[in-house]
Amino acid sequence: MALANIDFAKTATEVAQEASKGGLPQLEVIAEGSYTNQIAWLLVTFFFLFFVVWRLVLPRVTNVLEVREEKIANDLDSARRLKTEAEDMKVTYEAAVAAARAKAQETIHSAKDAIQADIASAEAKLDAKLSKKAEAASASIAAASQEALASIGTVAGEVAVEMVAKLGGVEANEKAVNDAVAIALSNVKEA
Repeated sequence: MALANIDFAKTATEVAQEASKGGLPQLEVIAEGSYTNQIAWLLVTFFFLFFVVWRLVLPRVTNVLEVREEKIANDLDSARRLKTEAEDMKVTYEAAVAAARAKAQETIHSAKDAIQADIASAEAKLDAKLSKKAEAASASIAAASQEALASIGTVAGEVAVEMVAKLGGVEANEKAVNDAVAIALSNVKEA
């Protein structure tokens, strides 16, 4: 046991000496100036990480970037194609609208011309019918006028005979009165 105490005391002294030095015992390697071991491990770690990034990570990132670039190029191509199709459809639509408008205008003009022709035909028929009625009315008026003028002489003669009889109290000669009325009417017709 005494031997154990001596070892213990020796260990305790070494610990006390190390504690009196100060600092962390993990960093004694730096303090001693032996960087070769650390540089070797740095190089091993660097080349290991470089190899991992070069062989595993970089191809995946490159692949993702290529896929993304290809998708963007395809999307741009399809957008150009769709834009061209849309412009073609727009031109076709505008041509169809223009054709429909032209056809509508043509239909309107033909309907207008047909209506004007129907109106002109109806007006011509109405004018012909009215002129026939006007001629008939004019002939009827002329006949009635002739009849009235013819009967005026007789009526005027009768009225004159009656007036002479009532006013003069004398009976007048009908023939002489009718001749005087005829002369008076012929003077009125001439004027």
